[in-house]
Amino acid sequence: MSLEGHGYAKINAAYVYGGEDMLKQEIFKLTGIGIRRTMLVNFEGFKRVIDALGGVTITVSEPMHDPLSGADFEPGTYLMDGEMALAFSRCRKTSHGDFDRVDRQKYLLGELMKQKLNASIIPRAPQLLEILNEETKSDFSALDYARLAGILLLSDRDFIQVTIPGKSKTIDGVSYVISDQQEVKKFLKDYLY
Repeated sequence: MSLEGHGYAKINAAYVYGGEDMLKQEIFKLTGIGIRRTMLVNFEGFKRVIDALGGVTITVSEPMHDPLSGADFEPGTYLMDGEMALAFSRCRKTSHGDFDRVDRQKYLLGELMKQKLNASIIPRAPQLLEILNEETKSDFSALDYARLAGILLLSDRDFIQVTIPGKSKTIDGVSYVISDQQEVKKFLKDYLY
């Protein structure tokens, strides 16, 4: 996609070029969805949250051996601590590369929500808030955190994760996923409403 003032680049480059504001603008341009609040979690924060929740049980469906991400898994079910979960979610060395990585990240988040977001985490809330305070950058207020906790713990609605349509393409030796803005907006309208 063409980033305003920077030419053709991946959408995540918008954060590098213009921070959260530019990233929000580019997401809106592509999807028509406005982002009101943001939370940036660093890798250490991701690991600490997983550890504070007691890990997450994940099933690995294919061998994953990627020294860059630290993934070293044979197929099977694992109770993953934060370090293992980060390696699992960052691994690109599988049959479908980044597409597999996105699917694994959605799977891990879904499992974390199913397994851990219930009343049993209430005693851990102070520790989790401390981690979020130390390891994230966000524009959430205390009231926003309370509302989010209420929605996650008490809502009977499912958490929706969507991968927008796109096609792989290599441009000047760099791999991209190319998405048509009109197609993406129609897909999301049909999917979400």
